[in-house]
Amino acid sequence: MKARLAKVSKQTRGHAGHAGRVSRPSKRSNRPQQQAQAQAPPPDVLYNNGLRDYNGAKNDLAIQEFSDYIKFYPNTDLAGNAYFYLAEIQYKQGTFSRRCRITIRYSRIFPSGSKAASAQLKKGFALIELGKQDDGVRELRHLIQRYPHSNESPAGTRPVA
Repeated sequence: MKARLAKVSKQTRGHAGHAGRVSRPSKRSNRPQQQAQAQAPPPDVLYNNGLRDYNGAKNDLAIQEFSDYIKFYPNTDLAGNAYFYLAEIQYKQGTFSRRCRITIRYSRIFPSGSKAASAQLKKGFALIELGKQDDGVRELRHLIQRYPHSNESPAGTRPVA
């Protein structure tokens, strides 16, 4: 188990040059992507490492791991979560424009994803932080209309009895 963990850690460190970038598959050939995916850590290991580093406030590592997850496993159930956590890190770091771009990408790819309401809430906040008050308010109103019973919507919050 320790040997496997050491090997995965070494592989993860080998991808250090791609932080914050999301690559698109080549239209020419899938062979390079398939070869890279064969060298990538297993999806569960890569995602769990990203989540562990996110929770441990190791943002640079988490960005790398979630970016690699999206690069190697863009069509899995957890790819949406990887986008979400990348956007969360950008929001925490105050890079609101990056946060908006990642959230927009998440919303297009995973419109019914489990974190869609939260992503839309943070997008609204990021737009307001960028000085785009009208756009931010419009996004928050759309959140209330689309997810009226979510925890993110003011209509969804109920007093605890």
